[in-house]
Amino acid sequence: MGFDQHLITSALTQGQALVFKEIDSTNEYLLTHYKTLPSGSLCVAESQTAGRGRRGRQWYSPESQNVYFSMLWHYPSLDIPQLSSLSLVVSVLIAETFQTLNVPHIQIKWPNDIYYQGKKMGGILIESRVDKTGIYLVIGIGLNLGMNAVDKNVVTQAWSDLSEHQIDRSQLVTELAKRLQNALVTYPQTTFEPYAERWQQFDIFRHQAVRLITENEEIHGISLGINEEGELILQQGEIIRRFATGEMSLRGN
Repeated sequence: MGFDQHLITSALTQGQALVFKEIDSTNEYLLTHYKTLPSGSLCVAESQTAGRGRRGRQWYSPESQNVYFSMLWHYPSLDIPQLSSLSLVVSVLIAETFQTLNVPHIQIKWPNDIYYQGKKMGGILIESRVDKTGIYLVIGIGLNLGMNAVDKNVVTQAWSDLSEHQIDRSQLVTELAKRLQNALVTYPQTTFEPYAERWQQFDIFRHQAVRLITENEEIHGISLGINEEGELILQQGEIIRRFATGEMSLRGN
């Protein structure tokens, strides 16, 4: 069954819902049309021909099996504190939404991967455009709901889906869109602080040995979770180090 555009639209306090059978990328569509679409607009697709994830990686996007959507949001001020931690907020909102749908074993891997039963089930990609009217954010979300198989040339890590839970895709997008818009309205005032404790219950690597891979080095330590700024806290012997979100990858030892 396709997406219910009317139901999704009803959840939006601002913006419009656009539903496509196929598109190159929901993020790319909003980045291309950010000047003409109202803030809060949602782009949803049955499939993507050029879906992408973090660090320029391809996002495998088969038809009618998963959820691929992006939201456009405009802040007139460029001075939004802790904007780099927004992806962590989105992760918490996704995990809590699945929790309300009685889906167990949902976890988050810092900074923005969604895991189910210890394997990757979804991800988040936030991109932006800046002009004299402010900053335009495009928040992309991909979630595996019913993926029976993958292209192993594209998906090179352990993956999972939620096919056993038979989740209504339109209802899921509706609930996520509602929570996301509410959070985006208040984020300039609240920043990440009220989400920090909520994050901890979903943290897949908390108190575990991990490897943090950056462009220049591989750092080993014990993950102590995150702080109120969304920074990863890593213990190396008696030394405590903090890392902001960026082009790095966190993995278990």
